[in-house]
Amino acid sequence: MGKRMNRKTGIQKRLFFQHLLIISLTVSLLEGVFFVSIYQYYYKSTEEMLTAHAKTSANFAMRFLDISPFNIQLNLSKLLNEFMMPQAEMQIISPSGDIIVSSTGFPTNETIDTEQLRAATIEQPAAWKGRSKIADERIMATIVPLQYEDETFIYFRYVISLSLIDQLFWKLSLFAIGIGILIISLVMLFSVILAKKITTPLTNLTEASKQLAEGHFTTRINENYIGELGTLATSFNELGRSLLQHENLKNQFISSVSHELRTPLTSIKGWSETLISGSLDDMQELITGLQIITNETDRLKTMVEELLDFSQFNHQLLKIEKTTFPICTLISEVVLQFDKHCKSKQISLQVEAVPDILLYADKNRIKQVFINLIDNAIKYSDQGGNITIDGTVDQASLICKVRDTGAGINKKDLPNIMDPFYKANENVAGAGLGLAICQQIIKLHHGQLTIESEEGTGTIVTVILPL
Repeated sequence: MGKRMNRKTGIQKRLFFQHLLIISLTVSLLEGVFFVSIYQYYYKSTEEMLTAHAKTSANFAMRFLDISPFNIQLNLSKLLNEFMMPQAEMQIISPSGDIIVSSTGFPTNETIDTEQLRAATIEQPAAWKGRSKIADERIMATIVPLQYEDETFIYFRYVISLSLIDQLFWKLSLFAIGIGILIISLVMLFSVILAKKITTPLTNLTEASKQLAEGHFTTRINENYIGELGTLATSFNELGRSLLQHENLKNQFISSVSHELRTPLTSIKGWSETLISGSLDDMQELITGLQIITNETDRLKTMVEELLDFSQFNHQLLKIEKTTFPICTLISEVVLQFDKHCKSKQISLQVEAVPDILLYADKNRIKQVFINLIDNAIKYSDQGGNITIDGTVDQASLICKVRDTGAGINKKDLPNIMDPFYKANENVAGAGLGLAICQQIIKLHHGQLTIESEEGTGTIVTVILPL
């Protein structure tokens, strides 16, 4: 039980972690795409806006305003008013990195790194992100040079605070992370439910298999599962029904064989003891006893042969050895074999119009079929009854009928009459294998065996064999 629980837990854990791993990777990938997207949208768009404004302002100032290194001090206020940008601080920087003037109006001792200044061109302004030492906040800055006779004499620098953008970015990021955690949590819950839904049928199947192994062949499991689990459950129940059928067949076999063997063995033992203890001078008693022992021995031999044949059929070991022989001659031999028996019961056994044709089949097995059918007809016929055998040829098949005027078969017994060990009348000798064996022999010849009967009227057994 512990091993089964560990196996169940192992399957549940594997399914759970597999689903969790897949959904976690998927959510992480989507979160990464989302973070990149909002970064591009907010930070890159801000950078592009600053760069575009800086570039436009520098070009306009150099083309349309009369500014030079000689009058720059006089035009500082004008430049701030003309080219300042809303929500951004505009600074005018000297080539040495000093801030000459700022749109905020507050003096500052900050010095800009000259490497940033040298990296900036009119066509490609330099962008920078970092933390401002003065304001102690993250900022973004764009620098563009202004030139006079190909010499840079000042820089425009636009600075914007990233505090609000950072706050918005982190809010959206936290929201996205929260959504991701919620999705993963829901998936974890659904994974547990799904894993349980998958392992529950497997657990039921395991328990049912254990009961089946212990001999409880009536054990069944629910088949209302989806997909392959439903197919597996159906296959398991079919296996249980098949095992139950074989178990019933085995019990029926033991019961029938035990009953059938007891009667001849009792007769043999009884007459053996009678002959041993009796007088050997009474020849009539001696002959009667020996005759009964011989007959009962023949019954036992017939039963053993039927059981061996049935075993071979069940294990598909019986092989058909076909030869060509005249069917008319074979039936005549069988009828002659029963002549003495029929006379003792005053039963008329006649052959009517069996065609004189050659049949390609296993002669011994076909003879066995007709012996069994005629023997059954004699068993179930009263004194003065009639048994007839006739045959016709229809296209490429031989059709033979064995008719009797015996007791017939009850309608409720007729569908099962060819089942192994089934006997309509328990008082009649035999293990109930004869018709089952006959049917198997005819099937191996790719033919058909059918029975029509009416209680109190008689029975017609039809054998159809391909020529």
